[in-house]
Amino acid sequence: MNDYKQKLLGNGFSAKDNGKLKNIIKRDESRTDSPKSLILDLSKRFWGGVVCITIIASVFAYGLYKGHNESLVSYGIVLIIGLVIVYFVIPLNLAWKAHRFTRKQKN
Repeated sequence: MNDYKQKLLGNGFSAKDNGKLKNIIKRDESRTDSPKSLILDLSKRFWGGVVCITIIASVFAYGLYKGHNESLVSYGIVLIIGLVIVYFVIPLNLAWKAHRFTRKQKN
């Protein structure tokens, strides 16, 4: 196991997470991704995911606040589907760990 993977294991990544990262790198047809570049990309995606979830939740909160009772079910469905899509497009668990890891590396 290389040094970078050992750093990841020591900073909150599990062996399963390392396997997921390895699978993501294998899917890259151009073979330009490395574990370091993938971690940096996931760290950036974390904030994108937070912004998306905030926007989706604010639309739901707006519907609750304005009292659109006839549309409340629709707002709830959009909230759930939006959260599921964001979770799968941006693997938030890995993105959070990558964000923490890159923040530790800067300090």
